[in-house]
Amino acid sequence: MKRIHYVEDHVVTGDDIAAAVVSYARSLAIAGRSDTVDLPGLDDAGEARRYQLLLGPASQMLVSDEPWAGDEVLDAELVADIEARSAGIAGPQPVATGEGEPPVATVSLETDEFLPVDMETPTS
Repeated sequence: MKRIHYVEDHVVTGDDIAAAVVSYARSLAIAGRSDTVDLPGLDDAGEARRYQLLLGPASQMLVSDEPWAGDEVLDAELVADIEARSAGIAGPQPVATGEGEPPVATVSLETDEFLPVDMETPTS
């Protein structure tokens, strides 16, 4: 389990959730964007609760190990959602090709392909 220290409070949540939140916060900060994440956690009495974090360029958080004898807080669907949001910010990733092969697709930015097209004249 992990404790996410955030502002003047903290959230105790599962390892995978905490890792996804920190990674997403980093992606948001690099992009200069903000978002909220609703996640499961435990309060000081060990009771399950939902927390909402505002993540953005000014977010400052610290994650530490949390000694906990109970069940790990899990939410695979949330982790997948956060990872997808983070990947969406990063944009498309390069596609690996075989060794020695050219990139999957290359388009020279100097080509006529990017010239304005007259939409009134049909092309054949």
